[in-house]
Amino acid sequence: MSEENMDEPPVTTLAIKRRVYTHEAFNEMYVEEPNTLTIKDRIKEECQCTGPKVGKVVLSYLPVVKAIRKYKLKEYIVGDILSGLTVSFLHLPQSMALGILAGLQPIHGLYTTFFPVLVYMIFGTSPYIAIGTNAVMALLTQAVVVREADAFIASFSGSNATMPTEEEILGVKIGAAMGCCFLVGIILMVMGFLKMGILTTYLSTSFVGGFTTAAAIHIGSSQVPKLFGIKVQTFPGAGKLVRMYIDLFSKMDQAVVVEVIIAVISFTILLLVKICINERFKDKMKMPVPIDLLVCVGATIISHFAKFNETFGVKIVGDIPSGFIPPTMPHLHNAGSFASDAFVMAILSLAMSISLAKLLASKHGLPIDDNQELVAYGASNFVSGFFFSFPSATAPPRTMILSSCGARTTINALTTSAFFLLVILVIGQLFESVPLSVLAAMIIVSMKDLLLQYRNLPRIWKINKYDFVIWIVSNSVSVLVDLNYGIIAGVGISILLTVVRDQISAGHLIGLSSSEDVLVKDNITGKKKIIDGINIFKIPTNIYFATAERIKAQIFQQVVNPEKQLKKMAKEAVANKVGLDEIKIHIANGGTNGLKQNGVLVSKSTVVEPNSLKTLVLDCSVVTYIDMAGIATLQQIIKGYKKIDVDIFMAGLPKNVVATMEAADFFTTYPKQNLFVDVFDVLSALDRNTSIVNNNSVA
Repeated sequence: MSEENMDEPPVTTLAIKRRVYTHEAFNEMYVEEPNTLTIKDRIKEECQCTGPKVGKVVLSYLPVVKAIRKYKLKEYIVGDILSGLTVSFLHLPQSMALGILAGLQPIHGLYTTFFPVLVYMIFGTSPYIAIGTNAVMALLTQAVVVREADAFIASFSGSNATMPTEEEILGVKIGAAMGCCFLVGIILMVMGFLKMGILTTYLSTSFVGGFTTAAAIHIGSSQVPKLFGIKVQTFPGAGKLVRMYIDLFSKMDQAVVVEVIIAVISFTILLLVKICINERFKDKMKMPVPIDLLVCVGATIISHFAKFNETFGVKIVGDIPSGFIPPTMPHLHNAGSFASDAFVMAILSLAMSISLAKLLASKHGLPIDDNQELVAYGASNFVSGFFFSFPSATAPPRTMILSSCGARTTINALTTSAFFLLVILVIGQLFESVPLSVLAAMIIVSMKDLLLQYRNLPRIWKINKYDFVIWIVSNSVSVLVDLNYGIIAGVGISILLTVVRDQISAGHLIGLSSSEDVLVKDNITGKKKIIDGINIFKIPTNIYFATAERIKAQIFQQVVNPEKQLKKMAKEAVANKVGLDEIKIHIANGGTNGLKQNGVLVSKSTVVEPNSLKTLVLDCSVVTYIDMAGIATLQQIIKGYKKIDVDIFMAGLPKNVVATMEAADFFTTYPKQNLFVDVFDVLSALDRNTSIVNNNSVA
C-alpha cells in the first residue's frame, strides 16, 4: 500500500449476485404458501371450545395469573412494596384534589383511585402504569357534570316547584360521572376485544403533546380562583377560559389574603423540594420525598388547630364520608347527552395511558400487549362506574415514580390498594380541614412538566415543520376555544397535512452513479452516468385521486411532454410535406441520417429537435397504494408516450398494487412483462438486450 493511501479509511464494498427478475418471474420463483383454510374453516377452528383452548383464552385476559406463577419473591417483593407505597403518598392528596376538580367530592377521587388500581392489577400488562385519577379526565368530567347539573337546575325554572337541594344537584353530578365512567369502560373493552390496539398508532405525538399542554393550562386555570378564595362564574362553550379570567380579574377585590399566603407558601415548598431535591438527586434516592403528602398533612394540622375556616374564612375540603357506598347501576337514562364526551374521554385515556406504557416498555425491555392494555383500561373504568367514580387514566408523575422506584410486576398495586382501603375506611376523615388553596397549589405544581412542553417547540420546528403546525393548532385552539374543539382541530389538521404532504411531494429524475451501482438524483453534478435513450423517474408517493394528476404533470415536465412533442412533430411534417411516420423514423434514428422528400434532402435546421428518449423507467418503490384514478392516469401516461414511441417500464410495485391493477384490467393494454422487481433489473435487461415485450406490441 502506498504511503499516500495509508491514512484513507478502508472502503467496504457490497457485491450482489442474482438473476434479472420481472415481476412475474420473481413471483414464480418465490411462491407464497397459499392459505388453504376457507373462512368457514377458520370460523369453525376458532369456535372449537376444547378445555385447553378455553383455558388458554381465559388466561390470556388475566395476566395477573402469569405474574403470580412466575413471581420471584426475594427478587421482586422489595421493589413492588416500596414503589407501591411511594406512589400511594402521591396518589392520596392528588386523588382528593382531582375529585374536587371533577366537580365532585374528595371521596370520589379516592374511589377513582382504589378501584381502577385494583382492577388494572388483574388485567394489565405493564408494572409501571399507575391508573387512577388523572387531571385531564377530571377536567373533562367537570365539563360534563356541570353541564348536566345546569340542565337539571334549569328544568325547575319557570315552575312553582322548589329549587333542588345541593344534595340533589350532587346526585345528578355523580350520576353523570358514573355514566361517563361506565361508557368509557365499554368503549375501551370493545376496542380491546376487537383487537383495535393498532388505532393507537394514528394518535400523533404532536397532537397529544399540544392537547395535553393545553389541558394543563385549563386544569391550572381552573384552580387559580381557589388560590385567591374567589368564586367565579362557570362559562360553558367556546372561549370559556378567556371569559373566566375576565370574571376573575373583575373580582380581585374579593380575594382572601390568608388564602393567597397559604397558596404562596405551598407553591414555594412544593417547587423547592420537587426541583432542588427530588429531581436533582433522583439517581441517589431510593424514593422521592413525598412532599405532596407532607404538605397536605402539615396544612391539615395547622388549619384544624388554628381554625382557618372559622377565623379567616378559608375554604376547606369539608366532610369526607368514611367507608364504601353500596354499588349501584350507572345512570344511563340521559346517556345520549354525554355519549360523545365519553368517547372523547375513552380515546384520550387510551392515548395518554398507552403512550406511557410503550415508552416505559421500551425503556425497561418489558413487552406489553396493546389489545390487552385496552381491555385493562376498559375494565378499570367499567367496574369503577358501579362504585361512584369518574373516568380514569394513568398519570405521568405516578407512573414515572413506579418506573424509578423499581416496580417489577403489576402486583405492586396490592400495596397501593391496601393503603387506600385504609384511607377510605379510617384515615380519610382526618383530611377534612385541608385548605382548598393547598390542593389547588398541588394540582398546578403537578402540571409543571406538561406546561414545560412549550420548551420543546424550537426542537419540534427544527425536526419537522408539519409536527410543529399540528402541535400549535391543537394547543392554541384547545386553549383559546375549548378542549373538544381542540381535538377536532388537531385531528383535522393532521389529516389535512397528510394530504398536503402527498400533494407537494416532488418526484425527480434519477440515474446511475458514474463510479458505482447507486441511483442518484439527476442534479448530482459530475456523479451521474448518462444512459443513452433512458430516463428514470422516481414517483414520490402513492398514486391516488389526490396525487395522480400532479405526478403526471411532474413526469411530463421533467422528462418530455408527449402531447407537445407530437404537435412539434406534426408541425414539422406539414412544413416539410412528409408523413408523420417518416418524421418518427427520422427522430428514432437520432436525426442524423437526414430526411428526404421526393429524393431531396430536407435541411436539418428545419427539422424538429430530435427526441433522444426511447425508454422511460418509473421507479415505483415507494408506491404502496393505487386507486382507479391513479390507474387511469398511468394509462394516460403510457398512451401518451406510446404516441412518440417511448417504451415505459415500471419497477418496485408491490404485490397488492399489482393485484389492484389486474382487477382494473390494466394489463389488457400494458404488458405485464414490463414490470420488474427494481430499477437495476430493468437496466440490466435493457443493457443485455434481453427479450422484453415493449408497449408497441400491445394494442
